[in-house]
Amino acid sequence: MKKVSKSMLAITLVMMSLTAVSGTNSFDKLMKENLKALRVNTEDVNFIELADNFAKIAENNPNRFEPLYYSAYCYIIGSWQFDNPATKTELLSKANVAIDKGLLLSPENDELLVLKAFYYQAMIMTNPQKFGQPYSIKASELFSKVQGLEPSNPRAQFLLAQNTYYTPVEYGGGKDRALPLFEKAAGFFKSQDTSNYLAPIWGEQTNKQMILKCSK
Repeated sequence: MKKVSKSMLAITLVMMSLTAVSGTNSFDKLMKENLKALRVNTEDVNFIELADNFAKIAENNPNRFEPLYYSAYCYIIGSWQFDNPATKTELLSKANVAIDKGLLLSPENDELLVLKAFYYQAMIMTNPQKFGQPYSIKASELFSKVQGLEPSNPRAQFLLAQNTYYTPVEYGGGKDRALPLFEKAAGFFKSQDTSNYLAPIWGEQTNKQMILKCSK
């Protein structure tokens, strides 16, 4: 009986190990497939569909913050495709929920904090008069926090530059003040580590466009 029990235990452990490996392989496969679709440089990207896909991956991998990050990112970008403020708000609400779930898993994650600031910037567009000042301040506070955690985060610097660009000149904004911030972000983008396929890489092309825009 003892030999049988030991054999059964060994088989159980092997099966558990194989299941874990299979789960990891499935996670990587699905993430790579959806990230490939996200990172295609065309206007045909269906951001809402990808956001839902990443949300499903997150449900099946409750200990991983990465699918939550990309689900939120896609909902934010996808919200720009709609003019209706109510639709924008609904999508951004989904993004915010995903970000907060991610922060529970990784509280001091600089990329998630940047994404939270990005969410605030996107919310401003739903009602500029109501959200312009308070959400711009919230975003700036998060950028300051990120700079303390990871000073060379390119997306934080890029979005901070965006914040400055769209702030009226009389309040310390405008293209002249934003240009050196975009240029600083460009340096950070060049040196960012992209060896991990899950790491965010967005923002660089738009940053280049903004440098040209501010230089005119």
